[in-house]
Amino acid sequence: MARNASVERFKKLTEDLQKEIHDGGVVELNVQATDLAQLIESVAPVREGTLAHTVKVVPGKKDTIVRIVAGGQETVRPGVSSKPYDYARADEFGTQKMPAKPFFFSTYRLRKKKIIAAMKRKITASIKKRSAE
Repeated sequence: MARNASVERFKKLTEDLQKEIHDGGVVELNVQATDLAQLIESVAPVREGTLAHTVKVVPGKKDTIVRIVAGGQETVRPGVSSKPYDYARADEFGTQKMPAKPFFFSTYRLRKKKIIAAMKRKITASIKKRSAE
């Protein structure tokens, strides 16, 4: 009987730890996403003044997924051949008549390792805190 109580206690502690790690990871993910979005916004090229204001964090279907987006309806302009284009993409990737001015993916690539390291630190700290108890 005592063994079952120990097993049940272990299961409960494990479930609590999983929830704590998940909740802490979600908070850290959102902090990192917000910081990255602000950084992308700060380096976005100034063309008509709206591109930087279109950078935002969009939650995913799961709480462990977030997307950072830029552009959209505010940055769509009529093209030369009357086909509309998003100048956020034109700035990021360039066009036949305009060289690229990357701001989005280059910023993400520069920050990616630091974001992953911050997430790992958060998870490791939660585990160490609980294992010390």
